Amino acid sequence: RERTFQQDIEDAGEIRREVAALARQLVEDLKDDGRLAERVVVKVRFKPFFTSTHGVPLPEPSLEPDALEAGAMAALAKFELDRPVRLLGVRLELAPPA
Repeated sequence: RERTFQQDIEDAGEIRREVAALARQLVEDLKDDGRLAERVVVKVRFKPFFTSTHGVPLPEPSLEPDALEAGAMAALAKFELDRPVRLLGVRLELAPPA
């Protein structure tokens, strides 16, 4: 899931809230899939259109909202949020089907 902002956001708290919301939306998107997430990856597009990603493995495979949000926050913490942000994205790397 990704979200592009019409106006760049600079407030770190707002960025964290948006990433948390995206992570929780992914849980809803995948709850019927039956597979668990093993890794959470966050994408940030800074002004002027410099895009970077960082990911973290989860301690154990999960689709629990709190675990995915914590993983997204850990990935987000790897960024220096010192420039305006135009786009935020969160994706999950899923475990193979059983």
